[in-house]
Amino acid sequence: MPEGPSILSLKNKLLRYKGKTVTEASGYGEMDKSKIVNIKLEDIETYGKNLLFVFKDFFVGVHLGLFGRMLVNKRKKVNASFALHFGSEEINFYIAKTKLYEGKPREHFNFKTDILKPEFDSEFIINELQTKHANETIGDVLMDQTLFAGVGNIIRVEVLYHAKIHPESLVKDIPEKKLVFLLKMVVDYAEEFLNRIKTDDVKEKALIYGKKICPKDKSELVVIDKMGKVKRKTYICPKCQKLYAEKNPA
Repeated sequence: MPEGPSILSLKNKLLRYKGKTVTEASGYGEMDKSKIVNIKLEDIETYGKNLLFVFKDFFVGVHLGLFGRMLVNKRKKVNASFALHFGSEEINFYIAKTKLYEGKPREHFNFKTDILKPEFDSEFIINELQTKHANETIGDVLMDQTLFAGVGNIIRVEVLYHAKIHPESLVKDIPEKKLVFLLKMVVDYAEEFLNRIKTDDVKEKALIYGKKICPKDKSELVVIDKMGKVKRKTYICPKCQKLYAEKNPA
């Protein structure tokens, strides 16, 4: 599944279409595309894992899900689920979900939760974690897109290792100082992820995601195929990552 940095990278590739007129919108998706014709594309934004095409009074959100793909001026043999045409040029999305929203993105999405936005608000997130998600595991809550928009499984695994927190630790048992550090790691690693997309070595340079041995103590990593409510493949170093529990809250 594309993560927030991947979507931001796609946006950067599409910025040349900003200000151009959409001559046709097509695709087999159910979204009504009748409004998206002979209209100027005013901006392209992102929110988490959503790519947003902004027009005057509305915008279209595109979510690539697990297997979605975008092609620019190229086509697959199968029909696109959504496509925007700019004269002889086109952007094609395959296996993507789309939704048309009235108004502007900030009226629908809380940019305080987007890990790649300057508006990302750590104090707001920590308050939400401690008051509304205290009894959830940190491994699960990191994938909650209403709190950590843009976090996917690679980011989740890597930042928990960087912060030395076991994913099964309950939020209420993690010291606030550790939570602050974890959120800093989320933002820092998201930026690193974005930079590594340029050289296509995100997975290669990951410390434990997709690996077998801890790079620090050289012990064997624990790999769980479907951990927690999110049921995502998880890599853990039991020696480096502390399991915070109520009886041992230090």
